[in-house]
Amino acid sequence: MATKPNLKPADAAEYLGLKPETLNQWRWLGRGPAYVKVGRTVVYRLKDLDAWLDANTVTPDSAA
Repeated sequence: MATKPNLKPADAAEYLGLKPETLNQWRWLGRGPAYVKVGRTVVYRLKDLDAWLDANTVTPDSAA
């Protein structure tokens, strides 16, 4: 699955460790990772999922 450049929402959700309903909700709210509409089909590019994960990485404060 992770070697495909384009993922269906269910596969993208699995890749991110989320439920597909979460991605559906985020799309509706305009949040979450970038996606592509191909006609009525939603496709997530693996590179966009990885970029979204990188952009949302939280590094704990080492002074704590």
